Amino acid sequence: MEDLGARIRHARQQRGWTLEALSQRSGLSTGFLSQVERGQSTLSIVSLSAICRALDLRIETLFSSDRPLGEAAPVVTKAEEQLHIRVGTSPVTYGYLTRQLPTAPVQELLIAEFPPGTRPTESTHDGEEFGYVLAGSLRLRLRDELFDLEVGDSYRVHATEPHAYSTSKNSAARVLMAVTQRFIEAGGAANDVARSGADVVARAEGV
Repeated sequence: MEDLGARIRHARQQRGWTLEALSQRSGLSTGFLSQVERGQSTLSIVSLSAICRALDLRIETLFSSDRPLGEAAPVVTKAEEQLHIRVGTSPVTYGYLTRQLPTAPVQELLIAEFPPGTRPTESTHDGEEFGYVLAGSLRLRLRDELFDLEVGDSYRVHATEPHAYSTSKNSAARVLMAVTQRFIEAGGAANDVARSGADVVARAEGV
C-alpha cells in the first residue's frame, strides 16, 4: 500500500486545505496531523475514521486487510476466520466483527452467563441478535443447524427464526450479546419487576 501519510496529504492538498482546515473538520490537532502526514506517528482506526469523514474518503481504501471487506457475513464466524485489518504501520491489528452486527440499531448489550449443562430452550423474538463468546464453549441451534462455538467465535441470527443455546455438562459459557430489541425498560415498570424479583429472593432465603 502507498504510504498512508502521503495519501492523506495528497487528498488534503487536492481539496486545497491547510492542515488547520483538516484539523477543524476532523477534530485532530494540527501537530498530530502533520506527524501522520510525515510518517512520524501511527494512526488508530478511530483517528483514521475521523480523517476519512473529513476528507470524504472511503476508509477501507486506507487500511490493509487479510481478505476483501465486502464478503458476505456467515451466520457463524470462527475466531481464526475473522477479517483482520491494520492501519498503516500501526502494530495494532483489529478483528473486524462489524459486518456481522445487526443492521437495525443495537438496543441492548448483555453478558449472558450459561452454566454447565444448560439445556436448549428454543426461542424467537423481534429483531436481530449478535453474540461473541468471551469464555467457555456454547452450542447454537438455528433452525435445524448446530454450531459449536468456542472463545473468540461470533454469530449473528435473525431472532424471528427459532434459535436455542446449550452447554455441555462440563463447560459453562460467557457471551457478549448485542440485540436490536429492548427487553428491559428503565423506569417504574422495570423497577417494579426488579423489586418483585428481590422480594422473591428474600423470601426464598428466609430474610
